[in-house]
Amino acid sequence: MAPRDMEYLLPQLLSFPPHPPPPLPLSDQVYDKEIKTLRLVLNEIPANALTGGVPNGGDLLDILDPSINTLPYLYVLLAHIHAGRQKVIIGGSLWLKTLNFLERFDPIQVRYVGVEFRRVILFMQNTALASNTASTFRAAKPVIDKDLYEFPSFAKTQPSGQLPCSQHDTSSGFITDQTELSGTFSYRDVLQYFLYGAIVYMALREWTRAILFLEIVLTTPTKSNASQIQVEAYKKWILASLLARGEVPGSLPKTTSPQVAKNVRALGRPYEALGEIFKEGLAKEQDVRRLNAEIHTGHQRWIGDHNLTLVLQVPDAYRQFSIVRLELTYAALPLLIVTQRTSPDSKDHAETAQYVAMMISNGQLNATLDRTSQDPQSWILRFAMSSSAGPQTRSEQEQYEELVRQASRTAKLADHVRETDRKLSLSREYINWMKQAKSEANAPQGEDSSTATAYPFDEEDIMGDG
Repeated sequence: MAPRDMEYLLPQLLSFPPHPPPPLPLSDQVYDKEIKTLRLVLNEIPANALTGGVPNGGDLLDILDPSINTLPYLYVLLAHIHAGRQKVIIGGSLWLKTLNFLERFDPIQVRYVGVEFRRVILFMQNTALASNTASTFRAAKPVIDKDLYEFPSFAKTQPSGQLPCSQHDTSSGFITDQTELSGTFSYRDVLQYFLYGAIVYMALREWTRAILFLEIVLTTPTKSNASQIQVEAYKKWILASLLARGEVPGSLPKTTSPQVAKNVRALGRPYEALGEIFKEGLAKEQDVRRLNAEIHTGHQRWIGDHNLTLVLQVPDAYRQFSIVRLELTYAALPLLIVTQRTSPDSKDHAETAQYVAMMISNGQLNATLDRTSQDPQSWILRFAMSSSAGPQTRSEQEQYEELVRQASRTAKLADHVRETDRKLSLSREYINWMKQAKSEANAPQGEDSSTATAYPFDEEDIMGDG
């Protein structure tokens, strides 16, 4: 691009929002008018003008700030994607610039470019699926770390008197047919979101969050039998529980549908058997041979379920929890005994010392190693007498800060629960369900009520026409 053309183009791209911001914020009406004008301008600029170079090297993506110039950055990004001049690889220039945009875009401006925004999401999705590397999991984490409190009720039009940039009580105020920020999604899409989120967390070894997502899949209401996604979640739930806690809970979460629980347990027997061998082996202080035999026997099953990577981590978890359980019996014991009872090689005391030191460093073991000589087999493993002693001891300030964080999370959750209850009581689906329930309660005894539904929402189309 000629310097003169760039001198003409840049002021257009930087025309909105005003920067630095004016002393008084723009009114919703002015903001709405100016951002729509900017979008019209962007739609008229040829793609090759947006992908051209700038004086002193680089391109427009090096000049624009996605947190301020969200719309121009998005249009330039799409021009580069569609031009296909750069080979898209994970960690490459275009990938990193797209990731930069998705991490920093202005969420108000994006409400006006729903179609374009979804194109970028689709581009990232296809690139990530083709790669399936750890870096793509880390890129997804900031998104799935944000808790979902509700799914928007999809509306065809903007609520009367409100603009996309207005302050809305919920996302339903700006996720509409007009903004095109989302398409219709189904019950299955919701389950897949949480299942895939759990897979991301498991890849990053964030087990607590992974288990939460899997339990959301298992406890999602359903009208009939468990879905295949729920069966898959149950199998992964067992493995994640073994890896994170060293045990499988005695029962599914209380809010799991009895029919779902029955179905997933029937189809997850091999995983339950693996969990039982793990539990029994720990209780009887057995070595890992029986567990390894079970893993070897079901090798093809684990592959078919795409769970082999998780299953192969189970023996190491067994070793970790075998060491942790020693503190139930001992206050201290020679590392020689730890090696004999938990190590794959009962004579490799140096490896055991290194392994135990790693567990202490990672916070998996609240203990210390007394190095009495150069010979590791003479070292002593001493367990802390309580959580207030040993390497995991926290100061009063740290305990106070954790209490403050917990109180904040609880208050935030309570606010969302109250708001959800209020909206639910006013929703069309809930009112119709209540009318139906009242009618059935008043019906003469013996009348067939087999067509009644116990769940007031359509699981096939969560964001249907409102």
